[in-house]
Amino acid sequence: MRKRLAIAVIALVLGLAAPPAAAATASAASPAASTQSAVPQSLSPEVQQIVDNLPAMRQQAAAVQAEMGLPENPALDALVEAIDPTQYECSAAVPPVVAAIMPDVTGWTFEQILAVLHVLIYQMALVDAAYLPQPTPYTFGADGEFTNVVNRTNRDLRTFWDIPSGDIELVPAHGRSMLDPELNYRVFTAVYRLDPVASRVSADLVARELNSAALGYGDLPLFTFNAYAAPGGDVIPGYGVSPKRIAFGDGVLEGFARVGLGDAAPQAILAHEFGHHIQYARGLMRSDLPAPEASRWAELMADAYSAYFLTHARGAAMQWKRVELFSQMFYQLGDCGFTAPGHHGTPNQRMRSSLWAYGLADAALPQGHILPALSFYQLFVAQYPQLIAPDATS
Repeated sequence: MRKRLAIAVIALVLGLAAPPAAAATASAASPAASTQSAVPQSLSPEVQQIVDNLPAMRQQAAAVQAEMGLPENPALDALVEAIDPTQYECSAAVPPVVAAIMPDVTGWTFEQILAVLHVLIYQMALVDAAYLPQPTPYTFGADGEFTNVVNRTNRDLRTFWDIPSGDIELVPAHGRSMLDPELNYRVFTAVYRLDPVASRVSADLVARELNSAALGYGDLPLFTFNAYAAPGGDVIPGYGVSPKRIAFGDGVLEGFARVGLGDAAPQAILAHEFGHHIQYARGLMRSDLPAPEASRWAELMADAYSAYFLTHARGAAMQWKRVELFSQMFYQLGDCGFTAPGHHGTPNQRMRSSLWAYGLADAALPQGHILPALSFYQLFVAQYPQLIAPDATS
């Protein structure tokens, strides 16, 4: 899971700094957004500097995220037409899980909106967790409520799949970490390589403005509604080579709990991200495809790896009712960004992939046999044309 849903929330809630089409959507979807995003006539010199620098900062953020494998903003980078959207069933409605984490922005000040833009554009908490040293002990969920299930699932995944996994670190992404301006500063300067002077101003702004009840003291689910499998190997100035990691945001756990999917989401999302590490370990990514199609290929495969583990007798051994839960979850995470570099597959395609893998695990003979990761991959390759077949009904 990558950046798409966070960007959708920017467009729907904030409006500020969005492209013209997205800004129009924001105004229609949220009247408060159009009034709150207007730039005040009088700003402090520090805040005015941030506003002036925002376009250049966004360009730098997009460049670094592309370099590290974090997808660019799909609203800005619709460059490659890989799929004909008229041939697929795809709703334009906001997914329930996104609606569930929408905050009330009516009381936000301009400075608070500006701070939130930094958080979302730079994916600050997630990037910090994925690439920089993290304090222990690790807990998952804003109150640690998902720690046991996440750690148990992580142990099970390592013994289930036949890839080297001892060096894959699992770390939480806590929104409250952004209350520390020094952590914000290192994200801007070490990871994004932004100007130190401008970074100091932005780092202080984010820490100051998030430290309020309106912004959840940093812990609004919106801020960490993501998870990311970092392949490792990036050189971070001052910190050395980045490790292999899975960064797991508190917000994505809370968001799915709010829509009644907390029983399956922690296991399903973690298993999906572990699926990406299978791809890294076995060289299963498709650099020969256009960006949207390469992303869809990788994401649907990770969905399938996840579903196979979740339903296998020697994996999470979920029964049909729980299968329905995580299939619904993958459905909600589908998107219609057919030309976006980070396209994940339509809702129907994502559900189809998880249900196909469930059938494979359910029919496994002998029942306890686990397919090697590469054998599973070969079956996925054969099934892929059916998984992405056009399904428009009108």
